[in-house]
Amino acid sequence: MKREKIREWMILSLTIIFSVFFLAGIAKAKMKAPSSRYMGGPAELVTAPNGAIVNKEVLENLPKVLWTEGPEIENPVEGVYVLGGYLISACIVLEAKDSLIVFDTGDTKKDGENLLKAIRTFSKKPIKAIVYGHSHYVFGADVLAEGNKDVMVFGHPGLNDIVLKNMASGGAPAYFPEISPYLTARALQQFNYFLPDKGPDAWYSPTNLSIAEMAFLPVNRPIEDGKILDVLGIKMQFFTKYGTDDKVHTTVWLPERKICIQNALWSTPPNMYSIRGDLFRDAREWAKLVKIVRDLEPETLIGYGHRPIVGKEKIKKTLNAYLDGIAFTLDQTLRHILGGYGPEDLRHMIKMPEYLEEDPHNFQSYGELSFQAPAIYYYAVGWYDGDAARIFRPSPKEEAERIVKLVGGREKVLKEAQAAYDKKEYAWAAQLVNYIHKLDPQDKEARLFKAKVVRMLAYLSTGANARSHLLTLALALEGKIVVPRLVPPRPENIAAGPEATVDYFRVRIDPKKSGKTDKVIRLEFTDGKKPVVGLHVRRAVTEFLPAPDEHYKPADVTIALTGEAWAKIFLSKATLKELVNSGEIKVTQGSVDEASQLIDLFDRYKPHKAVVVAPHLHD
Repeated sequence: MKREKIREWMILSLTIIFSVFFLAGIAKAKMKAPSSRYMGGPAELVTAPNGAIVNKEVLENLPKVLWTEGPEIENPVEGVYVLGGYLISACIVLEAKDSLIVFDTGDTKKDGENLLKAIRTFSKKPIKAIVYGHSHYVFGADVLAEGNKDVMVFGHPGLNDIVLKNMASGGAPAYFPEISPYLTARALQQFNYFLPDKGPDAWYSPTNLSIAEMAFLPVNRPIEDGKILDVLGIKMQFFTKYGTDDKVHTTVWLPERKICIQNALWSTPPNMYSIRGDLFRDAREWAKLVKIVRDLEPETLIGYGHRPIVGKEKIKKTLNAYLDGIAFTLDQTLRHILGGYGPEDLRHMIKMPEYLEEDPHNFQSYGELSFQAPAIYYYAVGWYDGDAARIFRPSPKEEAERIVKLVGGREKVLKEAQAAYDKKEYAWAAQLVNYIHKLDPQDKEARLFKAKVVRMLAYLSTGANARSHLLTLALALEGKIVVPRLVPPRPENIAAGPEATVDYFRVRIDPKKSGKTDKVIRLEFTDGKKPVVGLHVRRAVTEFLPAPDEHYKPADVTIALTGEAWAKIFLSKATLKELVNSGEIKVTQGSVDEASQLIDLFDRYKPHKAVVVAPHLHD
């Protein structure tokens, strides 16, 4: 009996010991499990046909829903042509009895020329109508019209104002149009502008953006939500109430053919936050548009951002999966906010369920889910995450100084960053080397190491947005490219409506230079663009005066000029005195010296080139 009890005790003890080690092993494995592919998680890199090194998942999934091998013309049903791969978005052509209707026209005049050439490969009919699906791709229209002054241009009632405002401010949509030039520069980074066409760092998808001449035709047939029209013999119903990546969308329904032309479905989950910066995109509005499209029960679904889909049931299944992906992202973000989690927690906590990822339109090939939840948090709650210890923070430089000292100095930080890199913990390596880079942006060793790290993050990313930003930074750190902080508006756009940029000029006042100044500048435009506007420099701030003659303080100086001359001042192409000497400007009240001194209180517009993009106007 004693011997049996000892035996039972030994078996029990060994069982407990093995169980403890087994559970400890599981706990250790769980503790060390990488949070993502950016921290050592599994991922496979492959080479695309153009030599670009990309995540294998991108090559496997993207061709299912998008044109990745160059321009392609699809003809999903009779009389409908989808021109994919020519632009970031697709151009759609609908054949009428004796003419063509074109939906979206490209980003530039050159895009319009390329599209027209492609269209002429399958039809010689004249283009008599253009429909703008949204405000982003409207700049090739005049080319497609081929000189036809009677071409009908359909679009959202607010589209013209949005487009002209963006053109005047710099191009990229911005909540504060004054910073549009900054966001335009970031848009170039997002859309592969600085990346090569071939090689490991080449862009893969979507196509690259360019800066070039525009050929915009304003909407001359504004349409209201629900309106039914006969357009060149084709019955169309228009929906304009809800949008996705801008507020002036138009969805078109052809009830007689059960065809829907829309921008509700993309080839990727909704980019509710674009890392270049943009207006807030409300997931609820996006979902409402998807529901409208789904409930029309289309048999052919044509989109600006995905390959056409044919088949009622297939379309319904796709739209439901897409709708559920939107709902999951929003609802789980709100759920975790209620649970007390902050934006950085949300970035890592919310993962798309596998069953939703099975639909290729939910594959994160543009933005990534980790970008969306924090953006929703910031919009809904703001920057404060609820941890009172984070209300007052050291400056980024102070933090870097103290972290580097705490770790043991520059060499030790670089050594730890290299160790993280060797373990494929690239996100951690990037954060460590950033402390060194923050202290000395010209530290060559740190710059080159940072470039190496962000390049690996780019290769691993499935999202094209992140890939392009990361590779652009890598090339800039290595001195292979230069990246402008700002992309200014075109001079002709400023000249066409100078009053807007006179308003934007106010944010460039230098408080140190302005001191105790209290002066009113009256700008009298002589070319009929705007009779009179003004600026009241009131010490550290400047007030825009849409009607300076009605202002409580009379003008101290009056400057008579054209919109073209104002563009030169706004873009710092010439000084006020130079323009006076050339006869382009006249100072009709006050002295030239006084007027010049007042204009010189504002920052010179110098979108200087630097490897670290920052919103500075001055040296």
